[in-house]
Amino acid sequence: MIWIEAMKRLLILALFFVSTTAFGQHLQVGKALSGSLTADSKHTFTFDAQENYFVYGYVDQLTVDVLVKVMDPDAALLGQFDGPDRGPEAFQISPKKDGVYTVEVTSFEGAEGDFTILLVASEPKAKDPKKLVDQLMKPFSSKTGPGVSISVLKEGKIVLAKGYGMSNLTYGVPMTENSGMSVASVSKQFTGMAIMLLVNEGKVALDDDVRKHLPELKDFGQVVTIRNMLNHTSGYREVLNFLPMAGWRFTDAMDKDEPFEVVNRQVALQNEPGAEYNYNNTTFMLLARLVERVSGQDWTTFMTERIFMPLGMNNTTVKVQRGQVIPGSSQGYAPAKGSGFVYVTDFASAYGASGVNSTALDMTKWMLNYSNYTVGGKSAIEAIAASGILTSGDSTFYGLGLSSRKWRGQQLYTHTGGETSHRTFFGYMPDIKSGLFISSNHPGYGNGMWTDIAVAFFGEFLEPEKPSEEQEEPETKEAATKPTPAQMEAIAGRYQFIGAPLQIVYSIEDGKMFAQATGQPKFEVSATSDSTFTFVGVAASVTFHFEKDGSVKRATHHQGPNSPMEKLLDAPITPEKLMEYEGVYYSAELETRYTLKIVDGKLMAHHRWYKPFAFTHSGKENFAGGRWFVGVVEFDRDPSGAVSGFTAGNGRTRGVWFQKQ
Repeated sequence: MIWIEAMKRLLILALFFVSTTAFGQHLQVGKALSGSLTADSKHTFTFDAQENYFVYGYVDQLTVDVLVKVMDPDAALLGQFDGPDRGPEAFQISPKKDGVYTVEVTSFEGAEGDFTILLVASEPKAKDPKKLVDQLMKPFSSKTGPGVSISVLKEGKIVLAKGYGMSNLTYGVPMTENSGMSVASVSKQFTGMAIMLLVNEGKVALDDDVRKHLPELKDFGQVVTIRNMLNHTSGYREVLNFLPMAGWRFTDAMDKDEPFEVVNRQVALQNEPGAEYNYNNTTFMLLARLVERVSGQDWTTFMTERIFMPLGMNNTTVKVQRGQVIPGSSQGYAPAKGSGFVYVTDFASAYGASGVNSTALDMTKWMLNYSNYTVGGKSAIEAIAASGILTSGDSTFYGLGLSSRKWRGQQLYTHTGGETSHRTFFGYMPDIKSGLFISSNHPGYGNGMWTDIAVAFFGEFLEPEKPSEEQEEPETKEAATKPTPAQMEAIAGRYQFIGAPLQIVYSIEDGKMFAQATGQPKFEVSATSDSTFTFVGVAASVTFHFEKDGSVKRATHHQGPNSPMEKLLDAPITPEKLMEYEGVYYSAELETRYTLKIVDGKLMAHHRWYKPFAFTHSGKENFAGGRWFVGVVEFDRDPSGAVSGFTAGNGRTRGVWFQKQ
């Protein structure tokens, strides 16, 4: 479901609450401070800022992977930052009030090591939109680091097209508006258009069974349509979550037929087609193969002749093979150990889901196609932008390769993309013919700055920002009844999402309630009544349902659709019980095995390609996994009571069976 993925993305970016803190260090612009982290320590730094300032700094992760969060003078969370595991971890905020701000630095997953922190800028935010962009791009403007390429379209005209930093560090090539950028999943809307061109010609229909065109795909006894494939409701495994469970890494090569193998090894669909949104790269890779088969053209030829050339996108192509040379394309980078960068390659055989390589200027031509219908016509554009509807009647806010929603009163077509190095944001508002394209080859770049840029350039067309739920009802919150200590104790415990492989533990520390999803850091939750809490810094809330005797057995999580949870009654697991899970487990679907052994009282998972990681007991026969077992690992027993195996998942892929050997 869409809420599972959204929530996981938010929770993964959260920060640990730790016991030991270093206080009292005040940051000054241009003066670096240093520190060392242990598994349970936290460093706190302060700095002065004023309303409408631009603040930028970074933590240089010398020998430790860090998590950074920034709080305002009232201790409200403004931002949390967790990017690369080495090199600069940048933080950027726009203060809303004068005062002293706080930066907290903690280690990621208990790592230990050294870091430095530097406040680079704390200055008035530029009022001129172009100068504001220059400010926001300061972290990516070095001549010794990767950069960013950006274009801004306003009322059909290009008002900004510029590059920052470097396109290629080896040869000293600067980034420009004409630098080729691997746009990653922003490519999906082009795949949607390719399908719609075939629909226009009557060669395929959106509600065709995909097996009509790709008959070698496994028959699960339910029709998976092309529409299901495009709007992420197919029920197929997600290839980029599935393969890492077997040791595949994102920098590894992938055979172009691998998506067929993933689907055909699948035992059953993960959901009824059309019933659940689950973002999926597998389907878009398969659809590119469908286009090739139906059109009789290879992917590069079809995309070039049918989409890029008619729009004058002369510097746009697709990457379809590993090591493919694309003239003028930027190189992707990752942090090097110690300092500097190493180059990395982006995906190649994932074309259809990814693979488009374009420039900031060319992408403005694609934006305008959503208004002038040069390629595909009006019907194709409307189909691509129309939100998918689940069998329940709920909207997914995702069309045929493109998200579509209202933002500040404007219809916004948008998509983000991320690969091993490149990060991209695409956003277009058709009613005012205005949009943004921002793409970076820097591993520390994040897509969050697009809102500041959009407001600066398009503010006169935007409605005032709606206050968050927390801001809408301050009087209600002040007057609301807070939970008593006894009610807090009744609430505390482990909750299982009904119908989803996700758990949250609610715990009490120093009179405050914290939430922690399986295998993830903690979030503070703030009481809004005696039974409701909102997540601090996250757009989510929870309602606990008290029984007549004062106990709590059920709860409802609010983040998108309402999601029911049940409370689990954990019992401490004995060493003898833990030993029952030791053994070798094999997945025929993945063709891989894990060996579970007890080491120092912990059930450790061993795999050929990964360092050992713990399976942590979470109640009944359930364990919290690690590495690529994100969510619940649930053991099963045969009729004799012996452990027979376990099912595991990884976000978009779930229910993978491992048989005990």
